[in-house]
Amino acid sequence: MSIQRLRDSLAREGDSGKKEWWERYLKGAIEFHGVPMATIRSLVADWRAEEGLPTAALQGVALDLLALPMAEEKLAGILLLQEHALPESGVDSGLLDGVERLLDEGTIADWNSVDWLCVRVLGPYISASGADVADRISGWVDAPSLWRRRCSLVAYVPLAALDPPPLPDMTSRLLHTASTLAGDTERFAQTAIGWTLRELSDVAPGEVFSFLEAHRAQLSREATRMAAARLDDEQRTALGITGTRSRR
Repeated sequence: MSIQRLRDSLAREGDSGKKEWWERYLKGAIEFHGVPMATIRSLVADWRAEEGLPTAALQGVALDLLALPMAEEKLAGILLLQEHALPESGVDSGLLDGVERLLDEGTIADWNSVDWLCVRVLGPYISASGADVADRISGWVDAPSLWRRRCSLVAYVPLAALDPPPLPDMTSRLLHTASTLAGDTERFAQTAIGWTLRELSDVAPGEVFSFLEAHRAQLSREATRMAAARLDDEQRTALGITGTRSRR
């Protein structure tokens, strides 16, 4: 198995203009080659086919990729997990152990990588695996790492608006986690609340509105505006928000 061959392929496909744009957009939080996502996906698929690795081996390889420094290497690990490494029975504890370790040690420490991991991997894994995995990821709200705390909510972004929900306690679960996180003043903790509750408001607008009223003093203005973006005009006015309502 040669991860280096995949790394070399990613480096060759880099574009200096895209590299500069992404690094400026993320304010230097992580270094890029400047490779489009579609190209990363194609390179990962080709590499996997050529290596012929069984599904059971791919989760460890993906963790190795996520531990590498370049953004595209981390995205390759995320795509490997999303598209090639999900076993039929869902996620095993070893993968979550590895993800926790990488988040806590700061190996994954930029919002782009964290959010892709949440939306493309952790959310689908919760849906596939059920309450045990959901409970573990929700429990990250008390983690020492900001990025693991962010994951405790953002992992649910692709699931929050589903009807019927993949978990029967989805609304109460997310509001409980958001309540715990509300006292965290870190921007990326606050925006985790805003983004996730915005999605939840599609199916539980009343509950989201009540939460925002009750936690108004704790939430940042940015988080409140995000969470209320799809509430009706009357609810938004009650929260002191003006401006155009987001439809999606």
